[in-house]
Amino acid sequence: METLQIILTISLIVFIVSLTAVSLYLIFVLKDIKETAENVKEISKIGKKITSSLAIPMTTVMGIAGGISKGLKTIRSIVGAFEDEDDYDEEEI
Repeated sequence: METLQIILTISLIVFIVSLTAVSLYLIFVLKDIKETAENVKEISKIGKKITSSLAIPMTTVMGIAGGISKGLKTIRSIVGAFEDEDDYDEEEI
């Protein structure tokens, strides 16, 4: 019976040491995952700043382009109105 107790004790010690090693490895892996997640968070903050800094000038440029487009349409309609009046004047003569 003494031999069985010795074998069980040694087996239990080996199991506990293995479990401790696996636990420590898991702790280190989780620590690395946490650091990676923090780096990804910082990168996403930088990406958000970059896109917002690009979006504001692009919105301004699009507003200017829209204004120019509306201005050209207005000028064309005014010129078209004068051309229509000139056509009517020439037909009456």
